Amino acid sequence: MLKNIKLKLNWRKLVLILLAVLISTGGVFLFFYWQDQKEISFIKGLASQHPEGKTFVAEILKARQELKDSNPKNDFSAYLRLGVNFNNLGEKQKALEFYNKALRTDSKSILALNNIAEIYSDSGDYKKAEEYFLKLVEYYSDKTDFYRKLGYLYQYRLNKTPVEIETFFKQGLEKTGNNVDLITWLISYFQEIGDNEKFVEYTNLLAEKK
Repeated sequence: MLKNIKLKLNWRKLVLILLAVLISTGGVFLFFYWQDQKEISFIKGLASQHPEGKTFVAEILKARQELKDSNPKNDFSAYLRLGVNFNNLGEKQKALEFYNKALRTDSKSILALNNIAEIYSDSGDYKKAEEYFLKLVEYYSDKTDFYRKLGYLYQYRLNKTPVEIETFFKQGLEKTGNNVDLITWLISYFQEIGDNEKFVEYTNLLAEKK
């Protein structure tokens, strides 16, 4: 008799435990579903922030689905597209979040690094912008546009001295074999600040290239 009572009690406990597990699991599922729907609602609401907002939102929703599928090979592309389209919609922090996730897959992604640098520059965080532009110069020393962007940053935002700026560009000239674009930038720079000696020096260097 006691055995039967104990068995019944054990079964009741087991049923109660199973019910608790099911309720808990269902609760977790409902919570994540609610969070997902909330995020989707937020994203759809961004469409009004840009004339092409509906297109950007559609790309974001598509990329989100790609992150949920079983193919990890499309995750990098999805992170980049999420970054680009959130950026287009003016959601800079969300864009940074996804660009950084893309960098975890490819730390040398030219698009992610450049766009992160631009976001920081636009927001006034010039030291962070410099950090990412310097990475681009390190990884892509043949692409002179990143030197020029840093030149602008150094001249107008970080107020580097002419010596510091010239030293940086000289490093670029060494790496690029005296690239014409960099020489031209230096000519314009020294003309602007009124350093005629340096202006003539780099004008002559440009003439030698021709």
